[in-house]
Amino acid sequence: MDDRAPIYAAAAGVIAPVATVRLVGGAVDAGVLNPLVGLVVLFLGPVLGIVWVVSAAWKLGLTDWDPLDRFRTRATVREDIPAQFHDAIDHETLDAEKEEGKIPTNLFVYGLVYLVGVPIFAVVFIL
Repeated sequence: MDDRAPIYAAAAGVIAPVATVRLVGGAVDAGVLNPLVGLVVLFLGPVLGIVWVVSAAWKLGLTDWDPLDRFRTRATVREDIPAQFHDAIDHETLDAEKEEGKIPTNLFVYGLVYLVGVPIFAVVFIL
């Protein structure tokens, strides 16, 4: 575990969501944003962000530990190689899982923490 992981977790889970809610609230108070638009940004934006982040991780894969592997199967090398070359390649090689890992796992986790935190802190500040 990285020594700075608690700092990143605090930034993603508390500091950044609170700053986002205060920024949107300040824009609504100043008249820059319509209050309805502010609510959409604070509640619908994170939901769409979560869907986007999870779908990107689903498609591209994560670099280290991948929590989505419990729910999906990774593509094999066979799917990328044209069928005419399958006879020349060993079956174990063709059936091996394709190396995906494009999105850093920490970025995925901290992004989800931030996107979940924004509506929670919005509700706290509204109430």
